[in-house]
Amino acid sequence: MAAMNDAFAPVLTARGVRLGFADDVVLDDIDLEVAPREFVAMVGASGVGKSTLLRAFAGLLAPQRGDVHLSTAEAPASRAWSMVFQAPRLFPWRRVRANVELGLEGLGLSRDERRARAMEPLSLVGLEDLAERWPRTLSGGQQQRVGIARALAVRPRVLFMDEPFSALDALTRQRLQSELTELRQRGDAAIVFVTHDIEEAVLLADRVVVLAKPDKDTPATVHDIVTIDLPLARRREQSGFRDHVQRLEQHIGVAVTPEETTS
Repeated sequence: MAAMNDAFAPVLTARGVRLGFADDVVLDDIDLEVAPREFVAMVGASGVGKSTLLRAFAGLLAPQRGDVHLSTAEAPASRAWSMVFQAPRLFPWRRVRANVELGLEGLGLSRDERRARAMEPLSLVGLEDLAERWPRTLSGGQQQRVGIARALAVRPRVLFMDEPFSALDALTRQRLQSELTELRQRGDAAIVFVTHDIEEAVLLADRVVVLAKPDKDTPATVHDIVTIDLPLARRREQSGFRDHVQRLEQHIGVAVTPEETTS
């Protein structure tokens, strides 16, 4: 993966990307740019390759063809990207703050600096008072907040989120969606967000990328990119919200259901 240092360039660029496993091509001809601080959601039928593409964007999976360019970290003691997974993946033997400090290890920070840096995102997600708790004492929503705080602690240029709210109950999910909307306005990271929930994509994103297979024998590609031209404040109540949801539902509804199991 190549890196770009131009401050005015997109933080993430994919050109002609093909992804697969041996002879099994999952995605092909993927072109996408993500601007600084932009929120891009990716949707598509189960098995279409959303998580596979996210891993490629993060440099965890090499394309069979094409290029992915991810901006380098600009600020001292920061990283180019970080990831929030579907499960929090917290270490049970480390307290909340120590879990958040994990990504800061290896960045040349002293112990006191790591502790101070960890408290910043914990405050953002409303968990500063729980910094010394053990993960097992937290609710599912609180654990996921710790995972988000850990990802934000490294001050990434791009934050990748792989269905981070899918395992939560409806009320907790709505609460975290609202918190993420506030966080994205206060932070500097671009966000690339995978979800199966079309309403969630429209609620959170600036643009929604629809991945689909043109036919059952063809790898998935970018079927459409929908710009969500609605204000973030009270977005679900805006008159155009349902129109965007229905447009995306139509795109995914006409897509061929893939046989692959990679989401």
